[in-house]
Amino acid sequence: MALINTLRNKMGKVIVGFIAVAILSFVLTDLLSGQRSILAGNDRDIGEIAGETITYEEFQERADVLVQNYASNFGRNPGADELNSLRNQAWLLLVAEKSFDKEYKALGITVSPEELVDLVQGKNISPDIQRIFTDPQTGQFNKDQLLQTLNQLNGTPQGRAQWKQFEESLIPGRKRVELDNLIDKSTFVTDAEAEREYKDQNAVAEVKYLYVPFFAVNDSSVNVTDAELENYIDGHKDEYQVDWSRSIEYVSFPIVASSADSLAYREELREIKEEFSNISDDSLYATSNSELSNPFDTYTINSLPAIVASNLNIIHKGTVVGPYIDGNSYVLYKLSDVYEDTTGVARASHILIKWDDDSNEAKAKAKSEALSVLREVQGGADFAEVAKEKSKDGGSAINGGDLDWFETGKMVKPFNDAVFGATKKGIIPQIVESQFGYHIIDVTEVPSFTKYKVATVGLDITASDETRDEAFRKADYFAGTSGNYSDFKANAEKEGYSILNADNIEPNDQRIARIGKARQVIGWLFRDASEGEVSPVYELDDQYVVAVMTGEQEEGTAGLNEVRLEVTEKVKNEKKGELIVQKLKQLSGSLDDIAYSYGEDASVLTSSNVKISTTSLPSAGGADEAIGKAFSLSDGQVSDPIATDNGIVIIQLEGITPAPEIADYTMHSNNLKRAREGRSSYYLGELIKEAANVKDERYKFF
Repeated sequence: MALINTLRNKMGKVIVGFIAVAILSFVLTDLLSGQRSILAGNDRDIGEIAGETITYEEFQERADVLVQNYASNFGRNPGADELNSLRNQAWLLLVAEKSFDKEYKALGITVSPEELVDLVQGKNISPDIQRIFTDPQTGQFNKDQLLQTLNQLNGTPQGRAQWKQFEESLIPGRKRVELDNLIDKSTFVTDAEAEREYKDQNAVAEVKYLYVPFFAVNDSSVNVTDAELENYIDGHKDEYQVDWSRSIEYVSFPIVASSADSLAYREELREIKEEFSNISDDSLYATSNSELSNPFDTYTINSLPAIVASNLNIIHKGTVVGPYIDGNSYVLYKLSDVYEDTTGVARASHILIKWDDDSNEAKAKAKSEALSVLREVQGGADFAEVAKEKSKDGGSAINGGDLDWFETGKMVKPFNDAVFGATKKGIIPQIVESQFGYHIIDVTEVPSFTKYKVATVGLDITASDETRDEAFRKADYFAGTSGNYSDFKANAEKEGYSILNADNIEPNDQRIARIGKARQVIGWLFRDASEGEVSPVYELDDQYVVAVMTGEQEEGTAGLNEVRLEVTEKVKNEKKGELIVQKLKQLSGSLDDIAYSYGEDASVLTSSNVKISTTSLPSAGGADEAIGKAFSLSDGQVSDPIATDNGIVIIQLEGITPAPEIADYTMHSNNLKRAREGRSSYYLGELIKEAANVKDERYKFF
């Protein structure tokens, strides 16, 4: 038993193989693989990574381990969303492993048996193991407990197998650390680079620039053709890379409770109302019969359900009120108990007058001001307006001094005592001093120490079988009579159904915009559908859906129709920029002269803190080229017109303040080196994964 407890408490995240979990894994694997193999036919390949085919069985083995770990950690089976997340994790682990394996082999990176022992129980124990065997009380790693657990595991063949599996899981991470260390050791910064980095970060330019926005040229002044748009995309392919996706149009048949369904729930609650009134154990009854999340709770006067609060004058202990509609439910409320407590709630507003410092003079001045404000509101001035104008408590002043409801002890003692000592609503007739200042207090709700125990029986109003059947009948008839896209559109128009569309759906998506969870539809779309084909009826959470595939985007460069709006704007801006430049080149004089001659759309701006690392100019937006040009100019020199994100600029250098000379660039060299090391690991990983040419075909099975 001691061993089992140790494994459960200390190694739930990494040790697998418990009998219950094994059964779970077997059942899940059997169900999932059985169903999916039928769908996938004889093709058992689930993808390709770095030229290596990944079979369904290999992937499922990885996923099963994560499922087992999940069950060990949480004591329950993963739900549908969690299972999908675990599958994604399994795939990412495979991508990382397969992508890097070739690089490890090429570089001779291995983890020796001696190194593995060192990772497990030597001087460089894996952080994963240290976390597992850290005493939660002290926060210290307990190596003795680790060694004890190892000895216990090694005492049985099953234990040894479990530990071997865990040790092997440490190897990929260790190899990645070795690769990163190798890259770090090859990273260096020259003295010239360090000096340039320092100067680039500290040299400051002052510039003056003329700016003409693209919108200065009317859209009607430029025309673009599809050929020009295609040429733009062809010249900017890197900006318009897309994954494989498909598009659909669909008709939704909502499953909505009818008025008859709603009345049935009301009648059901009416039938149990008398029983609910006479039951003695309100908590048990409500918990057993309610579909709501809080069937039995204790409330203060301000937190009571609205229906109960509004009927307190006519109900008493044991009274059941309802049924009432509350959101999407019918509810009965029973006032189970009413009692007085030592803690209460109240509501108040205040005006806070602070003293400037702790001197007697400052406090006297603040007190005099507070007394004046008290007389003002007692004389009939609007308390909320005075609070907004004079209170120094910014958080409440904006709300007219309102502090909302608060419990006993939540405010500082003088304030608390004043409010909870009040017996009626209204302004407390004296100012109250606390460490924060002087308070003028308006009690807006008298203190209440009464607590109410309320039992709630609520039933969610859902569609009946008859209502669902009627919605399905409509959907099934629509699908059955829509043999192709033309029929789909004609039938929808005939029946008055709205046709909705969803674009850029990818094969492993789980959701479709406006539909929500729709994995069944997505599975059909990529496994079975062809363009113009109409789907069968799919039942989703709250609707039936019939879809038709309307288009496909292959992986690669986006088609014009996919990015038409974005590209049209960019091409139009290019043409507008050409017209602006053409007009500017015909003008002469200073920037101010040119702006005046150009017209009201041109403006002259300045910026006095431009660095080479700056990426934008006020109003002009992204302006890398213009800023780079500024640092190449001589004082007073003016550039040619240059395009920015938002328009055209002509930039004039007013002057550059160079970085002060320093003798040692070591700090800048170290900073630059650390930055390169931090980026190199990430970029290396991305490059390796890109080179692996990952082909993900999980959609065939899930």
